[in-house]
Amino acid sequence: MKRTSRWRLARIAMLAAVAVLVGTIAPSLAPGEAASAATDGQMVHPASGSIMSKVGDGCRSNYRDHDGIDISGQGGTPILAAYDGVIKTRAFSNSYGYYVDIQHTSGYVTRYAHMAAQATVAPGARVARSQQIGVVGNTGASSGAHLHFEVWRNGSVYSGINQGYVCLSSVTRGTPIPMVFPGLATVPLSPVSSADYNGDGKADLLGVAGDSDLQFFAGNGGGGFLKGSVITGAWGGHRHVTHTDLNGDGRADILVARSDGVLEYYAGNSTGGFGAYSTPGSGWYGMLHVTSGADYTGDGHQDVLGASAAGVLTIYRGNGTGALPGPHTVVGSGWNTILFLAGGDFNGDRLGDVMAVASNGTLYFYPGLRGRFGTRIALSSGWGAITAFTGGVDYNGDKHPDLIARTSTGELYLYPGDGTGRLKSRVLIGSGWGGYLQVE
Repeated sequence: MKRTSRWRLARIAMLAAVAVLVGTIAPSLAPGEAASAATDGQMVHPASGSIMSKVGDGCRSNYRDHDGIDISGQGGTPILAAYDGVIKTRAFSNSYGYYVDIQHTSGYVTRYAHMAAQATVAPGARVARSQQIGVVGNTGASSGAHLHFEVWRNGSVYSGINQGYVCLSSVTRGTPIPMVFPGLATVPLSPVSSADYNGDGKADLLGVAGDSDLQFFAGNGGGGFLKGSVITGAWGGHRHVTHTDLNGDGRADILVARSDGVLEYYAGNSTGGFGAYSTPGSGWYGMLHVTSGADYTGDGHQDVLGASAAGVLTIYRGNGTGALPGPHTVVGSGWNTILFLAGGDFNGDRLGDVMAVASNGTLYFYPGLRGRFGTRIALSSGWGAITAFTGGVDYNGDKHPDLIARTSTGELYLYPGDGTGRLKSRVLIGSGWGGYLQVE
């Protein structure tokens, strides 16, 4: 890779911005949890009845200024959540009557209006697809018992919902809406994507050299790396270089903390370069540990772990767009006794785990439990002398995340994972790595 300045790195490719515009009548888009159980992206009909109106369509060959689907039906019949999500709004207005908003993955929000009474699920609660959230009513600006069902995406009415409905036809609650919702489906995270910078399906390595150059080492898929090349310079004053796939596109991204505390995010592109950096947070330079590379909340998106100087570990929730909107989850304290931290799905359950080296030299495995970690398991001792530690991705091609550690003499070792949260015997990658300020 050609040497360039850090600011040139930001201009290799443009990072697509995701603008979220929220109007006064838009569904609540406050940061929140997303779907956890349904992963196929298939919404279901929230109520039974006849389709009397669609978005901008009065179903009588006439235009209607209307933002949703009207499903007429008997008052008091159940209303179901169309997809897994989190209740963001439960309120009453003169137009919508009693209504509720549910936030889902990929910027989708569904609204259920004219309910007979306040929704049965409180704001902040997680709901599953087909779970009852209320009953059909006739409150607000309504001329008869029916459900007004809206779908929004990234702050705008999603008129594509019209594809799933035929005017004057009948639908049955709980049955699939016959259409595809782009981006709603989630798939298992690749064991290499968060460290595959050149798109060849093999996990790579980054290193910050003593002269502050950020170097790239292409993985060979067998646990080794090719000769390094310089990506950019002037990274010596940065901390916590972290591999991640924070936008979920299958290409590795970079996180790094500037000396002023700002966290910079560089999205990887299809040519092995990076987009213009964005800044998903501040106060990161003073962190003791930063790691990513896995989904720690169970919503299908990679998150970031940060341990503060006081030893408090927090999950910074990602939303699949390269941002960390939250809500953030405090895991616990006492992490200032940890020397090194690496994240990944080490036991294959699709939840992010942690490998950590404690100050007594013990390597511990912390199994992920969706927003928290289970009781740690001591794996081995003698790790107190290592000087660099990373991993959580598959370096040797066996589909299991591994660890990489550097000794005080500059030898770099691969510790293959076995897919159960444990490690196999180490393999020497090479020597001469002692001059690197960071290895990631």
